[in-house]
Amino acid sequence: MKINTVTGSIETSGLGPTLMHEHVCCADWSMRMNFEDRFFEFDKTVETAAAMLTKVKLECGVTTVVDGTPINLGRDVRLLRAVAERTGLRIIASSGFYYQEEPGLAFYSEEKLADLLLGECLNGIDGTDILPGIMKAAVETGGVTPYVSKILTAVGSAAAKSGLPVFCHHNPHHKNGGEILDVFESQGVALNRVILGHSGDTDDLSYLEAMLKRGCYIGMDRFAYCDMTLSLERRAAAIAALCEKGYGSRMLLSHDLVVSGFFGGDGDNAAKPEAQSPDFTFIHKKALPALLAAGMTQGQFDKIIVENPKNFFEGK
Repeated sequence: MKINTVTGSIETSGLGPTLMHEHVCCADWSMRMNFEDRFFEFDKTVETAAAMLTKVKLECGVTTVVDGTPINLGRDVRLLRAVAERTGLRIIASSGFYYQEEPGLAFYSEEKLADLLLGECLNGIDGTDILPGIMKAAVETGGVTPYVSKILTAVGSAAAKSGLPVFCHHNPHHKNGGEILDVFESQGVALNRVILGHSGDTDDLSYLEAMLKRGCYIGMDRFAYCDMTLSLERRAAAIAALCEKGYGSRMLLSHDLVVSGFFGGDGDNAAKPEAQSPDFTFIHKKALPALLAAGMTQGQFDKIIVENPKNFFEGK
């Protein structure tokens, strides 16, 4: 089966070790358009991102990265392609919208938004021949409001019509994964094509099992935020426990790390030592020992990092 990357389509069998949710760049396009290099330095961001991603490629064997930046978080596919060409990594771009309310989304119908999304899924993003490989949506503390439901519906409709899978940012502490899955299912999206992202922010196994029983994948994908959310030890214990319960084939690992984000926008934050701890090697170098100590086997880890992404994109 083929999957789209920013440098062309590849067979899913060639994905290899994959980080399923990272960000090369999140930046406000209005700021970029108006302040240009004073706000965002394209070449500097490419250089910083390439250095960080080359490190995880050479030291940990990662060959594919899914960039989870949707349209309204500053997605820049030309930037992604430049980084992919510099590093030799396969980078998968996202289509879709984040959860924040804004006029450009609030006043369009879900049908219009779905049509816009489907157009770039079929014809290319922003005048390029780059096609997205996954859809992105998001729900946060406000929950599935009518506005958010409209966005989820538009993303789900485009996903079903284009055949792309969906990653949805969600806050597991609000336990609204079932509502999110209901909306996608209503649009014809098979739930084994949906990732409930950031599920690793909780170790409430009863909630996570309930979501897994619906048939989705769960993203244990916030290892960049252990100090701010759930500790590394508790994350590792939850993942190991779910493996013990037979759910090892339905989890996906990543950091949700941003090379250049909203902390100035020009890549300076990514170049600072404190911003690189953790870096993209954290899962292999720091999380893996914790996972093994919690009872996971090396074979289970290898399956999660290699086989699960392949199976997810293939709809297994």
